[in-house]
This record gives sequence, structure tokens and C-alpha cells, in this order.
Amino acid sequence: MSLAEAPALWLAVNAGALALAIAAALWLPLPRHNGGQLALALVSTALLTMTVLAGIEADGVRRWLQLGPLRLHIGYLVLPLLVTLADRLPAKPASALLLGAVLACALQPDRATSFGLAAATAMITLNRPVLPFVGALVAAFVGAAVALGQVDPLQPVRFVETVQIDTWHAQPLIGIALMLATFAPLLLLRDGQRTARPLAAFLIVAGLMAFAGAYPSILIGYGAAPILGFGLAISALRTQ
Repeated sequence: MSLAEAPALWLAVNAGALALAIAAALWLPLPRHNGGQLALALVSTALLTMTVLAGIEADGVRRWLQLGPLRLHIGYLVLPLLVTLADRLPAKPASALLLGAVLACALQPDRATSFGLAAATAMITLNRPVLPFVGALVAAFVGAAVALGQVDPLQPVRFVETVQIDTWHAQPLIGIALMLATFAPLLLLRDGQRTARPLAAFLIVAGLMAFAGAYPSILIGYGAAPILGFGLAISALRTQ
């Protein structure tokens, strides 16, 4: 981004988000008991719903909330944490919260988060093949299909969306490296960490959507929300 003359402020925002994400991953004391984790998951779903009802609108879609000078993509901020928590919470309330998130993503509409959420729900169901999660999985794929069928008029923003493809056209070797980096969340699965499957699935599938339309190149392009969301999810994995 720096070599391509991205705004210095954007680089500073990403760097600040990374510092906060590392601090959260290492030291943020998230709740360890089910009650606290359920409340945190409920807040995550509520923020998604709030975005649909009162979020910032751009080109006919609502995916952002304003936090001071920052416009945060709420799906990428809260869904990594939500899918990580849902994998350990009681099946009935967890599946209900996933259903709420599915509906919110379909209404925004946001194909990238809808498909990422469907992939994460599939991993949760693989980890815990019980009826409530099977129902949530069916709903997640229906939600992804609904989002796919809606018109998505959002125009791409340089340094935010399709970063891998743009870089490949300018610097093929760096572009190839960034394309491979889309699969970096697979490193979360080292040593067979089953609990990291939903998070890895969400990040990879949502990241791959950058090749299919005007969707952020998460963790690669400009955007504080996915970086912060990743840090929160790592903190949740640490405090399981």
C-alpha cells in the first residue's frame, strides 16, 4: 500500500488497529464462563442488527457504523468473535444468535460476510453435529443464496477492495504472494486445533470474496474492522 502511494492516514489506521488487535489477543480478559460469553455473543449479533437498521448507507447497502473518525465494517468486526464463541456456547442459544447474524448479513446485503458466516457455521456443525446447528447451517446457506440473489451496487475503493488482483496487475510477484496470503488463516489449524476451524473458515471464505466483487481484501487492504475483529477472536480462543 505504501509503495502504491496509499494515504498515510490509512496506513496509520491499519497500524493502530494492528497494535490494538495484538494487545487484545494477548491481554484482553474476555469472560471465561458461559454467561459472560453468551452476553458478548448477543452484543455482537445486536451490533449487526443495529447496522441494518441505523448503519451508514453507501450505494444502497448498510454495512458500517461510525466510531469517532472511523467507519467500521461491523460484520468483520464482530463475526470472527461470534463464530468463535458460538462453537463453545450451548447449542440452542448459539444457533439462535447465528440465525440472527445470518438474517442481518442477508439484509445489509453483504455476500462476503454471508458466505463467510455459512462456512464458519459449517465448521461449527462439523465440530458439534447437533440439530440446532444443523438448522443454523441450512439457514446460513439460504441466507448466502439470498444475498447472492440481491443486487450489490457498491463500487470498489482502491486499497480496500480487490487489493490482490490490483497488485497482481502492477507487481505480479507481490500479487501472487498476497493471493497466497488469503489462505494464511489455515495456520490457525496447526496441531489440529478444532476450536479454530470456524474462525479460519470465516476469514478464508470472506477473504476469497475479494476475487468475486467489490468486497474488502480483509487483513490485507485498508480496514481497521477485520484486524480488530481478528484480535478479538484470537483473545476468545485464548480464553476458552
